[in-house]
Amino acid sequence: MLSDILQTVDNGDLAALVLFVMSAAFDTVDHSILLRRLYLTFGIDDTAHGWFQSYLSSRKQYVRRGPSKSSVTYLVCGVPQGSILGPILFVLYTVDLLMVIESHGLSVMYADDTQVYGSCRSSAVTTFTTKVSAA
Repeated sequence: MLSDILQTVDNGDLAALVLFVMSAAFDTVDHSILLRRLYLTFGIDDTAHGWFQSYLSSRKQYVRRGPSKSSVTYLVCGVPQGSILGPILFVLYTVDLLMVIESHGLSVMYADDTQVYGSCRSSAVTTFTTKVSAA
């Protein structure tokens, strides 16, 4: 990405970079929507779908400080960030976002944040601005 932007600027063109911090978004993944997406978008059904449903259902959390412990809360959303599967499920959950951005001719990089970038000739700034805003 950095190389693309530097090359664009070196050529005298304009570049734009939009950053989305997504780390807190892991906590907002709706389990029912994710399970539906796994089935409808990716064709995951039967045993594999049941495994994902089992993995996501009955998740609970509590806070412990020294010997004190809060009451247990059952989670209806979120995927664990510290796991191997959590980030993969998050990407599958947000795949439509990536497709929308790419459909506008912009590039996307994903880690624990999302970086959307693109470039244009200086004569096309108005069109480019509209494209970035629409994405």
